[in-house]
Amino acid sequence: GYGALCRGLLSGRMRIDTKFEGDDLRRIDPKFQPPRFAQYLAAVEQLDQLAREQFQRRVIHLAVRWMLDQGISVALWGARRPDQLDETQDVAGWSLDEATRAKIDRILSEAVTDPVGPEFMAPLQRS
Repeated sequence: GYGALCRGLLSGRMRIDTKFEGDDLRRIDPKFQPPRFAQYLAAVEQLDQLAREQFQRRVIHLAVRWMLDQGISVALWGARRPDQLDETQDVAGWSLDEATRAKIDRILSEAVTDPVGPEFMAPLQRS
């Protein structure tokens, strides 16, 4: 699956003051614009808490595990350095049960009141 980490949003490393510069596509992606960005960050924080409490893992692992549990064989994300692949070791050997998937859905629906559809997931054509 493409976009497992939603352009880095599900890495757990972004903050409200994160800036996107130059030709970074997140500058025009509505998920990364106020007021939605704060909503998405609140959801990520809650998902990270769920991952820590229930699985002793982080939101990055929860996101990739969720994708793989949908029957997708490979979860792709744009690692730029070899150390960014270290997170893959904590994705295997567990899965999400129905109750956890329901918690994830509830967190998302409560935190993100104006979600952005998948139309912004495809990479834009650059000239």
